[in-house]
Amino acid sequence: MSEHNHNHAANAVTAAALIPAVATTTTTAETVEQHHTKIKANFNNQVDIKETKFHFRKVTDPETKIETKRATVELPLPVLSVEGIIAVLEKGGKELELLQEAVASVIIEVAREYVNDHLEVNAHNFPYDLLSWERIANLPQADRRGNGIAKEVWEDFAADYIAVMPAVSNKSKESVELAAKVFLSKFANCKTNKPVLGLLKDQLALYITNTPNGEQFAACVQFLDTKLETLLNTDETNLLLAL
Repeated sequence: MSEHNHNHAANAVTAAALIPAVATTTTTAETVEQHHTKIKANFNNQVDIKETKFHFRKVTDPETKIETKRATVELPLPVLSVEGIIAVLEKGGKELELLQEAVASVIIEVAREYVNDHLEVNAHNFPYDLLSWERIANLPQADRRGNGIAKEVWEDFAADYIAVMPAVSNKSKESVELAAKVFLSKFANCKTNKPVLGLLKDQLALYITNTPNGEQFAACVQFLDTKLETLLNTDETNLLLAL
């Protein structure tokens, strides 16, 4: 074999060997775009695509004590469109039962938050008008999202707040832990104390600008900040309605 042919063959082998390696370097953005292309090719007007990010908790290896965290996963998820909901209503059966369960879960979470904040509540004094679908639909988006944030996410947010704030706020660990506890209670014990609410709003802003996990806990911070803004801007005569 001539030297030219030998070099040509070697280059072909090298190129072939590189193809799998190149294929494995596809970025997350490219992967998502490929899914979008596939979804568009198989268009279904009964679903809308909702970009959703899944964050994961840190895990500590019991032997090495090394802390690791799975990378965020982003997926274009198909959710029922208006046309899809109408189709489910017309079809009925198990699909309609599932839709009704989803509706019920929204109402149950609103009721759960109220019950958690009011120790004296019972079946006779519960304000059932709070559960109106129209009222819930007109709540600020952050409030609705707050009702859907998992307990584990709130706990992770509090742990991150406690880890970040002592160094950036010059406050003691005890003080930071107390603030985290108030955040987790959704201000249940200080809803009318505007000086405290103002301080907490400032501390929350300081936290979100310093935490490396801002994206992961953005929903928690947005929920708390919106609730703080509402409480701070409510006069005494309208406070009961806001609560």
